[in-house]
Amino acid sequence: MCLFSTEKDLPDRVRNALILIQYLIIPFYSCLLMFQGVLNINGCAAQPLLPVWHIVAGSTGLIVPLLYLLFDDLNPALAKKCPGLSEALDNVVVFVLPVYILFEIAWLITGTVWVVGVDVNECDKTIHIFSVVVIVNFWIHILTPLLFMLCLCCSRIFPFLGYCTYWNIMKDAIELWTRPVRLGICLIIALPLGVSMVGVGVYSLQSCSNETAEISFKSPNNTSGTNMTATDLELDQDMLDVEMHHIPVWLIVAGILVVLVPVFYFIYDAFCKPEDVKQSTKNLSQLLVILFLLAGLAWAVVGFVWIFGAHNIQNTYCGHNSTTYWFAFASLIILNSLMDVWICFKICVILYWALISDE
Repeated sequence: MCLFSTEKDLPDRVRNALILIQYLIIPFYSCLLMFQGVLNINGCAAQPLLPVWHIVAGSTGLIVPLLYLLFDDLNPALAKKCPGLSEALDNVVVFVLPVYILFEIAWLITGTVWVVGVDVNECDKTIHIFSVVVIVNFWIHILTPLLFMLCLCCSRIFPFLGYCTYWNIMKDAIELWTRPVRLGICLIIALPLGVSMVGVGVYSLQSCSNETAEISFKSPNNTSGTNMTATDLELDQDMLDVEMHHIPVWLIVAGILVVLVPVFYFIYDAFCKPEDVKQSTKNLSQLLVILFLLAGLAWAVVGFVWIFGAHNIQNTYCGHNSTTYWFAFASLIILNSLMDVWICFKICVILYWALISDE
């Protein structure tokens, strides 16, 4: 018997969320980890192994979609044609999966210890802040399903919890979780945040264009004794002028994407989740939603690189320690936190349907 669920076990809307997490979000974040590790391989003198931690964490993260593809698509098919081989694969995963989970937890603890013990002054700011954000995200994604399963176990072990006020409130909240409520919450969060990001970005972009940038290099190669031609200086100045506008441009594009979130969420909720929608309409809707998510994730990566790499730029409106910088930094953290909340919520929904739902 195959250990992994077939498509009959989970509703399409729950399975779509699972596929989105397994095939899109996890591979994307894994590639981002590897990219940051390779890009900053010598960026932390205080802990030289910190970039290696990113490379290993990203590499092992790519195993998740491969396992999911193997055992969710291949193994159920083998169970019909080659039961013996399917059972052998089940035995392999029974051994490999606990080892993989233990390694991931041990590697996360290792990264946490390394980041906590790093001297910030001897480590590149980009790799350090990125490491803190990633490790906090990983702990949230690990502890949330564990806490949720603990609550489920308690509700089964102690049946009287099903009659307590807290549990009844949770049941009522699930019943009230309708499309208008979900779309209303999405509008309340997305519109103010997106409009403010666009407004700050446009204002800062105009202010940066009107002010002469005062750039200071922190690289040891750029000393007063370095012989640089006029062409080199002009190229450096042009490059820094472009970098100075990175944060306002990121705010404008990110704000537009955030404003469009309710539109694409409605497409997802109305045309991707229901089972009575035409297949062609569902496929087109899923393609639009996936492309939008890819664009948002890619632009978030650009934000990490541009914002965390802006510490060499000195400008009143667009440089490091400017109001625009800290607003963009806060916006990036808020968006990352909202993504964490969404992922944790989807994980809990998947666990609910897989473990206790009788529908």
